[in-house]
Amino acid sequence: MRYVAFIHSDEEAGFGISFPDFPGCISVGESREDAIRRGAEALAFHVDGMVEDSEPIPPSRSIQAIKADPNLADWRIGADFALVSIGLDRSIA
Repeated sequence: MRYVAFIHSDEEAGFGISFPDFPGCISVGESREDAIRRGAEALAFHVDGMVEDSEPIPPSRSIQAIKADPNLADWRIGADFALVSIGLDRSIA
């Protein structure tokens, strides 16, 4: 499954990545590619925790749906978008 990620750049600190469908799931990297790689790891860890806690995994939304969500307007200011893959072959009911 692929999830939309916001990537924010900071000249001094590198790149931050966050997932609008998984509030609180964030990571950083020295480059855009590093942030995406680390973001995928953070997302996998986050999803594993949700599965362990029997929490429902949100469906993957399209970039268009994310852009249309007014609740995310401030969050996506200045962000680039990426699609991050995560294998959901875990035991999800």
